[in-house]
Amino acid sequence: MPVDKGTNWQEEFVRLVEEKTTTGVADLHGNGVNLEVFENTLPKCVEANLISQTDCDYVLHGLRNGFDLHVDEERLPGKKALRNYKSAYEAKEKIHEALSKRVAAGKTLKLGAFRGNAKHLPGTKGRIVPQGGVPKKLEPDSIRPFSDHTKSEFNSACDISSLAHSLDTYNEISEALKPGYFMRVEDVDGAYPILPLAPTIWKFMYVWWYDVDMPLEGQSEPNTLYTHVFGDFGTAAMPGVWDRFFRCVKAMAIYEEILTLPMPHYVDDNSIIGPDKALVDGVAVRLGEYMGTLGVPFKNLKSREAATLQLVLGFWWDSVQRTRTLEAEKLENYLQELRAAARRRVLTLHELQVIIGKVHRAVLTMPPGATIFLSRLISLTRGLKMPWHRRRVTVGAREDLRSIIRALEMNSGRGYFSYDHLPWAPEVWTDAMKDGKLAAWGWVSAEGMYDFGKFSSSSSRKPIDFLEGDAVLRAATALGSTWRGKRVPIHIDNSSFQLSFAKGRSKAERLNILLRKLHLLSVKFDCVFQPTWISTHDNVGADALSRSNFSEFTRWLRATCPGVSGRRWRQRGIFKTN
Repeated sequence: MPVDKGTNWQEEFVRLVEEKTTTGVADLHGNGVNLEVFENTLPKCVEANLISQTDCDYVLHGLRNGFDLHVDEERLPGKKALRNYKSAYEAKEKIHEALSKRVAAGKTLKLGAFRGNAKHLPGTKGRIVPQGGVPKKLEPDSIRPFSDHTKSEFNSACDISSLAHSLDTYNEISEALKPGYFMRVEDVDGAYPILPLAPTIWKFMYVWWYDVDMPLEGQSEPNTLYTHVFGDFGTAAMPGVWDRFFRCVKAMAIYEEILTLPMPHYVDDNSIIGPDKALVDGVAVRLGEYMGTLGVPFKNLKSREAATLQLVLGFWWDSVQRTRTLEAEKLENYLQELRAAARRRVLTLHELQVIIGKVHRAVLTMPPGATIFLSRLISLTRGLKMPWHRRRVTVGAREDLRSIIRALEMNSGRGYFSYDHLPWAPEVWTDAMKDGKLAAWGWVSAEGMYDFGKFSSSSSRKPIDFLEGDAVLRAATALGSTWRGKRVPIHIDNSSFQLSFAKGRSKAERLNILLRKLHLLSVKFDCVFQPTWISTHDNVGADALSRSNFSEFTRWLRATCPGVSGRRWRQRGIFKTN
């Protein structure tokens, strides 16, 4: 619905905003959502306890009147015209093509001629959002347009606390993808641009660009103003709005008994999972047809038939081997970027966010607890607000980057998403002791292997929870090569370290030093640690070793592991810890 007919498009735009604020946005040219079906079905979903009344009311109000993205207009006074980025002009053909498609589809309105002066914007408030372009992942020749709503201050003016949600898609897939199950992938066509925006916020969605109705050649500079009237990518609120909307869509499909299998989603990516290929594909086809009637269609070109080995969210998921593996191209890309980041002295907030995203995916190839390698990177972002704000890379953050690089090099981007199928290694007991004169350690395996020794004078001054963890590290270093492809039960009588080990991280950095080493060992030896607490009174064998009480240790071994012969790992005197 272009409004550039005539000379005073500003007045016409103001009139259009007033009209649609009163009558609603359901009849906008770009609105393909079947509002009638939503109005008829969503209340039934509430009665069936598939969604809440709050979500029902929220989504229906947004579909009728547009979603206001929870913006506080008082925090956006006056009018500002922010210039486009150099990257937009370097890829202007791609940006121009993308904007042309939005205008043709009615997702963006072409307003009229504009020379870039903010005072000529309609009304008393407004923001021209700077445009940019970034290469698509692994496709450096392709450009993804973006609108910087952070620079325009729109994002900071939005209160999105009520939109808080968690996407637990990786764990949802891990839970649903049983051994031998099939998974099919479907993408929603368009996603955010499906949702209409409230007319009251159109004035914060201005785009200044070339005239899409004229050949780009011959246009020396932007000369036309547009405004997005449907969602775009870059607003802080849209992920939460979309998630709330799409959960309602899924509820409708469940209510109509069309979606009868688990379907974890991550924004517009959907994974339909079930025990039989024909069943999964059949549900997907019927669901696609139903979604089309809602105006939320799947993108057929991106549909992938059900398989036991499927590419989802950048990973190859294997329901038979129970593994998820980074795409080969992504793995190489991650390694290159992480190596580059590890050499940098300073990183911007935007660069840190990109790196943290890659590390988050990298740790999904590692056993539980590897998120510890994210903590010191995340701490670098604290206090930074704008994408260009910078922070010096600390020694600790650099060490974590190098650890992740080593882990990816060792496991080739492959890890388990489920461990239930892994056999158990022989049990291990560990212990450490400390008194006024001596600090020592000991460990023993149910297959009879054991070791013990004294801590160095410098190590013996450390807290007992560190020494207990050090004993575990010694056992893992010694026995790890025998644990490949297994779950390893490790009994620890110090609750402080055992709980931190089970959680994967600790508030005490001294314990995190040990945990990082243990996580890397679990990757190196392709095993999963299962730390459990044991009472000191029951941890007889390891305790006896730490105190050099060999007669007590021998009695315990005979009683606990009958028929097993004790074999010391190797003779050591005083062992100096790192």
